[in-house]
Amino acid sequence: MIYITGDTHGDIEIFSERRLDHLKKGDTLIITGDFGFIWDDSKDEVKNLKKLSKKKFDILFVEGTHENFERLKKYDEVNYHEGTARKIADNIYCLNRGELYSIEGKTIFALGGGLLPEADETNRTPSMPTDEELEYAVVNLEEQRRRVDLIVTHEAPASVKRMIDRSAEINDLNIFLDTVMHNTRWKKWYFGSLHRDSAISDKLICVFEEVHRFE
Repeated sequence: MIYITGDTHGDIEIFSERRLDHLKKGDTLIITGDFGFIWDDSKDEVKNLKKLSKKKFDILFVEGTHENFERLKKYDEVNYHEGTARKIADNIYCLNRGELYSIEGKTIFALGGGLLPEADETNRTPSMPTDEELEYAVVNLEEQRRRVDLIVTHEAPASVKRMIDRSAEINDLNIFLDTVMHNTRWKKWYFGSLHRDSAISDKLICVFEEVHRFE
């Protein structure tokens, strides 16, 4: 079974909470950004990653805005469920930007990254997808005839972001995701950057602390 939840920010206690008790061997948990366990290579971080590597389910995440991108790049890129991902441990993977995956017979489109509130679009930070990564995303969607089962992103489409927060800043990625939203057929879309649990519709869901099952 595939489950989706929001940003974990390196908080190991989340993985001891009852809301994750029902995940079993063979299940997949997808985190919508700001995984946070790849940060400073401290003793606590090494210990926490070891704990996560012993979980019976797979842990996948898209990049958020608060990640150590340089450290993430040092992990090997491997083939994973018909796409590519960075392998953190045998059961932990960082999903590449704009990649497509086939998990439990479901086609999943992943696009991590976003713009930090203090960042300037003229000075693009590593947290923002590059033009090449967005072009790669478009090519993958076109090859899939713009039909996928599940979309997982950190950021929200521009119109959705403004719907939730009228004062929210809109960046190039939000606009790109708006285009994806209107030109792709999809069953569910989860995003986590706004740190709240809110269903915009039956298909489009802002997730933070809740755990959603996709089937």
